[in-house]
Amino acid sequence: MLEYFPEIYPDELLYSVLGRLKCHLGITSPLRLMIDAFGSRALQAGPFVQTNLRGLAANIPPTREITAQQLALDTTLLPYITAYQPQEVRDWAMSAITGNEKRVGGISTYLGVAGGDVRFPGRLRYCPSCRVEMLMQQGELYWRREHQLPGVLVCRTHETPLAESLVTLIHTGSQEYIAADESNCPPSPAPPLWVKSRDVVEILVRTAQASAFLLTAPPPARPLDAWSEEIHNALRDRGFGRGSCWIDLPALREAHLKLFGPIFDIVPEAESGAWLVRTIRKHYKALAPLRHILIRQLIGSVPVVVSANPFGPGPWPCRNQLAEHFGQCVITDCKFHKEKGKIIGVFRCSCGHAFSIAAEEGSRARVLDHGQLFESRLRDLVTTGSRQNIIAEALHVSPNTVKYHVARLGLESSWKIPPSYHKIDPVDREKLCASMRAAWTNAHIAAPTLTRTQLRQQVPSAYEWLRHNDHDWLKMQPPYRAKSALNKPQGNRHSIDAELAESLRREAALLQAQNPPQRVTQNALERALGHRGRLRNLQHLPLSASSLSELLESTEEFQSRRIIWAVEELRRRDQPMTIRRLLALAGLSWKRAPDVKHFLGNMGYTDFL
Repeated sequence: MLEYFPEIYPDELLYSVLGRLKCHLGITSPLRLMIDAFGSRALQAGPFVQTNLRGLAANIPPTREITAQQLALDTTLLPYITAYQPQEVRDWAMSAITGNEKRVGGISTYLGVAGGDVRFPGRLRYCPSCRVEMLMQQGELYWRREHQLPGVLVCRTHETPLAESLVTLIHTGSQEYIAADESNCPPSPAPPLWVKSRDVVEILVRTAQASAFLLTAPPPARPLDAWSEEIHNALRDRGFGRGSCWIDLPALREAHLKLFGPIFDIVPEAESGAWLVRTIRKHYKALAPLRHILIRQLIGSVPVVVSANPFGPGPWPCRNQLAEHFGQCVITDCKFHKEKGKIIGVFRCSCGHAFSIAAEEGSRARVLDHGQLFESRLRDLVTTGSRQNIIAEALHVSPNTVKYHVARLGLESSWKIPPSYHKIDPVDREKLCASMRAAWTNAHIAAPTLTRTQLRQQVPSAYEWLRHNDHDWLKMQPPYRAKSALNKPQGNRHSIDAELAESLRREAALLQAQNPPQRVTQNALERALGHRGRLRNLQHLPLSASSLSELLESTEEFQSRRIIWAVEELRRRDQPMTIRRLLALAGLSWKRAPDVKHFLGNMGYTDFL
């Protein structure tokens, strides 16, 4: 057992605690530290997720009263990594890192830490402003958890850029446990160029705040499809819905580009790629927390469009008078369709109660399913021998409705049940499926030239039932969907080449006209065209390839253009013509001063010489 264990500072990473322990005790061998702290030499460590925390907690002095669960939640990134995982995955991860698991690689791979498209930093990061406060308050430096999260490039407390330390995890190894000190955390690192852009800093601060919040207060565990349904409904309420169930992906990409475009070059994970499509579809595996943070920022930036849902923004009140939440806005499941010229909304509550209502003033709701609470209460009342009118009053339905459900459930009663009610037979799903399949097949045989859209208009009920209950069979049946235009052979390659070349020249001119100047790069042109990866394979488009090579700017060309812009900008602002002001405005370091002076002399600008 350890005789000494350092105090754990606020938001300190366990890697940092063990690094300070190593320095305080004068331990030079990482293997010796593993044996003393964990009681095992066969342990594989991790900088962000550590295993065998139960062994570490057992070796900490009992007076500290530190448990393995406390270490997992307060000193590792486990709460952030499992923030959007189901409860069973959270329980497994907690058991794995607090138990006797020796290897952290399998846990990291399973949770998406290793091998995912959102990577954790390769160097430990720190905040220069926090560095000053640590030295004043604690007398030493330490690594903070929230500074190591993906996509977090600023300190949410001071709103200043984070700096990369000299500790590279790939080179030093995760088992070295290197403590933060004044040598590997320089006091005055060079600030990045994007720090002058207020829009970029605001986006990064919001991302840092949301990421840090997941460490201390992750959302309640929910199934994966619940997260996708929540995002889907929120996007529909903000006008991104198309039809009854789809999301307008081009409009969503445009909104995403407008909001996060300024940080694409700084945070590559923010670019709208395949992850944006996976976000709006059913989640079969958990998305990285950074993806949830970005899509929720996008949702929060767009106001709710009342006209997007004819029944108004949700949630909607529950009409189940038997439930405790009767009249409260707890329903989040609302689907609407058109029927005989009217918009019909179908609402389903978590208590099982479902009803439909038309989007017209004065429309009466129609109960589709009373739910399990109704059936349970009905069975109890019938068993006690209550009278029919008393049961109807207790269940808030008509006496005929009581008779109907008594006959449907096969309950024994002394009432006289109409013969028509006794003829109610349970639905044979297999027969219903066979009849719907036959209806679709016969309709296609009768009119083989109809497209799938035309055929579904002929048998709408069969199509809707098969789409919701037998989708795999339906998509394999003719008529088959027309192939996408992207898979068709190109009709006129020369016209496409000329059109793309013209688009490149037009977008390059727009980029060069921006103020302040923006460099014309391949990524910038692809973003302007709205098609990522469009310019990677131009071997069959010679005009476009030639135009692209002419339009792209090298670093020297862009810096020269930016210097000229900076000169004109200083003149417009009527500021002193000094070389230092010019370099700061152009985003160049002081080392470039001689080259800049030489360039200005060649261009005829004698004010700076």
